Parts: sequence; C-alpha cells; structure tokens
Amino acid sequence: MHTRHMALHDIRTRILGADVYPFRPKAKIGPRLNYAYTFIYIRSGGGYLHIDGQPYRAHTRDLFCLEPGTPHAFAADEHDPMVHASVYADLLWDSSPKQKGDKRLNEYRFAAYDPGLSAGRIRFTDGFALPAQTAIPAGADWMEPFLAVIRHFDSQEIGSAIRLRALFESFLTGLARFLAHPYLPTDPRIRKMIDWMNGNLHASFQLADWADTLRLSEAYLYELFRKETGTSPGQYFMLRKLEQAKTELRETNRSVTLIADKLGFASVHYFSRQFTGHFGESPNRYRKRIRGASELQ
Repeated sequence: MHTRHMALHDIRTRILGADVYPFRPKAKIGPRLNYAYTFIYIRSGGGYLHIDGQPYRAHTRDLFCLEPGTPHAFAADEHDPMVHASVYADLLWDSSPKQKGDKRLNEYRFAAYDPGLSAGRIRFTDGFALPAQTAIPAGADWMEPFLAVIRHFDSQEIGSAIRLRALFESFLTGLARFLAHPYLPTDPRIRKMIDWMNGNLHASFQLADWADTLRLSEAYLYELFRKETGTSPGQYFMLRKLEQAKTELRETNRSVTLIADKLGFASVHYFSRQFTGHFGESPNRYRKRIRGASELQ
C-alpha cells in the first residue's frame, strides 16, 4: 500500500463497489480490513462503528470515511438498526488490481490481508482531509450524487465508469466545500458556543458547563450542535484547534511543543496524535511539506 500527495482536483476515481445493507437488530460485522476507500452513509437507524479501535456512535445521516487498510467493525442498534449506503472507491483509478463488482473488498482474516491488492492512500495538499465521521445536515443536495452512484452501479451502458466517477466526484466536491465552510448555525445558542470556541482555543471545552449555562440537558445540546454544524461539539472544537495549529506551523517559527502548549493540549504527544489522526501527517512533516524546508524541532 502506498501514499501519494496530491490536490483534490487531481484525483481520478474508479468505483469498485456500491450497495445498501440493512442490518438486523443487534447484528455485528467485523472486525475487518478494507481494500479501497470506503464511504458509509447511515440512511436510517443507528448503532456503533469501531474504527481503528475507536468507537463512534452512528446516527441517521452520519457519513463515515475509511482509508484503505483501516480496521473497522459494526454493531447495529437493537431497536432501530442502521441501514448503510456504501461506496468503495479507488481514488487513483488503477492503484488497486481489484475490479468493479469484486466481492472481496474487505478481508476478515487480518493475517491474510494483502497490501498489494489495496488501493493507494492520498494526502491532499490543498488542506482537504476526510474526517472519520461527519453529520450530514438534512437537505444537503450534494449527497444525491453519492446515492446515485449506488442506483447506477450495476449499469452496463457504455461510459458507465465515467458516469459513476462524475457522480462520486460531484459528491466529494460538495463534501469538501461543506467541511471548509460548514453551514452557519441559525440557533443563537450554538452561535454563542462557537464564538466562545473561536476566542478560547487555549481552553478546554466542557459540554456540561454549557448545558448548565443554557439550561439544557447535555444530550439535547449535543444533538442540537450536531444538527446545526454537522459535527459534535468536541469534534468541532478539536478541529478549530488543529486548524489554528496549521496556521501556526505555516506562519511562525514556534516549536511544535510551544504550539501544543499555546492551544491547551495536555502534551505534545497528544497534540501530535490528534494532528496526525486528522490530517494524515505529523505536525513536523506538515511544516516541512508546506515550507519546503527542513523540519523545525
């Protein structure tokens, strides 16, 4: 498995698989490893996804993005099991020998996983990164091309691969724009929280404190924030910290340790893990790539 650095507009997508899978109550699948980029949209219901050892609560309209070779597993809710709409893609067109319709796009026996069959990973050079989980707002019209990929996947018409590519990349462009400029919240309580976050990136965020201040339950405030912004309060605040860290790495000579301390991280090691997990490269590697100079310690 290899990794390439490129801009989003340079990808050339080949769709390998697309389907809808309704889970039975309490059903479990995995753990397993994927051979291609995997995009999973929760059309209805809920449950849990475990991605690289990290549990994620899956809600209706959540989108999960998994890089090739990512350990993952599913557990459906016992009362309202989730329904997946999934697309498997090689974003480099021919980095995997797997063909459209291959039934072995996931390997359940980790020892049998063959990296030579895996699609390549991408580190985008234009600031775009695929979050593991994104809450998609109701009415996001750029999700329609994603669902259209599934509807048209079995088409044998001439040019079908080009059509699927066009649909998928239309979706991916919409996702990138949404992540760069999330819908502005209309609820004044959420705007107040975001204003505080933007002005207090050095601080720690406590949902319970905000729930008390706004006289709301934590559960209600959490869901309201997700509905308004497309992500959880904790994830939103973390991403704002990390985006500021990228600015510091680009525009200052502060050490990674000083940047981590300035942004309120408990340790430089925790900061580096979060940065690498979100952006796919370490802070020092990011600085070196952007500046084209030697790493600053």
